[in-house]
Amino acid sequence: MAARLVIADASPLIGLAAAGAFDLLRRLFDQVTITDSVRDEVLSGGERPGARELAEAIRRGWIVVVNVPRDASAFPVLGAGEASTILYATEHPGPCLVLMDDLSGRAHARANGLALTGLAGVLIAARKHEYVDNVRALLEKLEASDFRLSREVVDTVLELAGEA
Repeated sequence: MAARLVIADASPLIGLAAAGAFDLLRRLFDQVTITDSVRDEVLSGGERPGARELAEAIRRGWIVVVNVPRDASAFPVLGAGEASTILYATEHPGPCLVLMDDLSGRAHARANGLALTGLAGVLIAARKHEYVDNVRALLEKLEASDFRLSREVVDTVLELAGEA
């Protein structure tokens, strides 16, 4: 897609891995940036979805890890991953897209004028680019895992993907 910074929080990474669709990030964006806090959060999952996929993507170089100094005062109500992602995005001088699902994090990202999407947006974009034929199947894999999306979000994704 566009030559802009794409920076992801943990939730979209974990969700895409749980759906067996982690590689959609590479196909859609070529390169994705994460903070060291997000890396640590996902890799601490051990055998949970996302850990193996993230480690491999970092090794291959299409996910880049940046170190963000811990500034708890910047967004004290957010977790370390969300806070560091937003902090890095707000300090980035060029265009940026934040991938985040956490509602509080999304509100802070919007309040800081950041372009934003989440797991649902990634699935819709993948369908529109014809990288996936069946978003419903991916959503069913998510539902079978510990990853949760509201019924409203699922219905909206299916509608926007033309699978309602």
